[in-house]
Amino acid sequence: MNYLQTRGPSPVGAAIGAAIFGVFLSGCADVSTLGNLEEPVVEAPVVVEESAAVSAPLPASQPVRSVPRQGVLTAGDIDDSLNLAAFALQQLKASKALGLPRADLSTPILATFVGEDNQPAPGVRFTLRKPGASQPFYDGLSGVDGAVTVFPAALGAGRVPTVELRAFTDGSVAPITRSLKSTGTRQTVRVPGNQKWQPSFLDLAFVIDTTGSMDDEMEWLVKDLDSILRQAKSGAGDVDIRLGLVVYKSRGDRYVVKSYGFTKSNKQFRKWLSGELPTDGGGGYPEAVADSLEAGVSLNWRRGHGERLLFQIGDEPPHETQTRTYLNATQKAALNGVQIFSVEASSQGPHLEYLMRQGALVSNGRYIFLTDDSGVGYAHNEPSTTCYRVTPLNELMVRVIKSELSGRRIEASSQNVIREVGSYRSGKCIY
Repeated sequence: MNYLQTRGPSPVGAAIGAAIFGVFLSGCADVSTLGNLEEPVVEAPVVVEESAAVSAPLPASQPVRSVPRQGVLTAGDIDDSLNLAAFALQQLKASKALGLPRADLSTPILATFVGEDNQPAPGVRFTLRKPGASQPFYDGLSGVDGAVTVFPAALGAGRVPTVELRAFTDGSVAPITRSLKSTGTRQTVRVPGNQKWQPSFLDLAFVIDTTGSMDDEMEWLVKDLDSILRQAKSGAGDVDIRLGLVVYKSRGDRYVVKSYGFTKSNKQFRKWLSGELPTDGGGGYPEAVADSLEAGVSLNWRRGHGERLLFQIGDEPPHETQTRTYLNATQKAALNGVQIFSVEASSQGPHLEYLMRQGALVSNGRYIFLTDDSGVGYAHNEPSTTCYRVTPLNELMVRVIKSELSGRRIEASSQNVIREVGSYRSGKCIY
């Protein structure tokens, strides 16, 4: 709920809940402060991806390709790791306009792992350390399409122009060592063999706003949970799935943040959700967006070769004083291999988009936003980006999760594209 106004239950609720859990229908230290967290400044960020030019005015929408069925929620997504220069400019402008601190995205380390077959190599474990350092400041896995996107300054390591990368692959006696510079372009790192990503587990956590505006959402999750998760397990093959839940309200409500942890039991997860009905609260106070994200990141996530995905679903920003808490939580997520996929249910100004996009970028997730194309729910503002595609939210979520599980980015089929803004090519904005 917006702490400046009071709203009744949102008709968006049921549809977004269905979409989030419909994704499966087919188919490292704890840090208390964010390194180099900056107050608003006016200087331009240090080098970023040179292939993405400075943001141009938002192009007009292209003709609608398909018409969504009545009541079907529609959405788009932004992967800012593919458009770093454009986002760095937007982040700078937003920080100045809102008077909020920002994560330091300067000197990014960008690379792509490929195998002997010259194909992307997702799931390769690697470490990054400063030259001459005995211990790494980052230990993680290459992402979708073998990508490495790390922001040392945002992780507390400072602005590091050069790092030592060590990659560890199956069958290799010694790690592959390479010096990488923050050039603003992706550097190719070749590893032996043909690497295939086969995650051994999926930890999937939901951090959900349970104030009065989200009542329909919770009811939908309880109703369809068993069917959706049954199909999820069959679609995920041998991947061992755990579900986690954190719920939050506003200060002054009967609780502020409640963490249930993880479970492998569909029945137990249903019980947790049912216990949150009917939803209530919100209204006159800021919601605990930042504290709930911290609780979600602090869950008992499994380590090793698996997927750690956190979806935060909400419709209101935290109080401005909680911006640092939110960014600290995203830093902790990145250091522990937890990817944040932020879902903005409605638009109440630029504050929530500003935070959610930074959190998704630093942790290698995506920012997802609802649109007005279906005519469902409250009005949604257009995001601050020059290109995106609108599809049914269910279809979008299926692609996002499948991309993470397969290690290959999956694009929408032409029949599912409702609208396209700007010039979009595989997540990149073409200028």
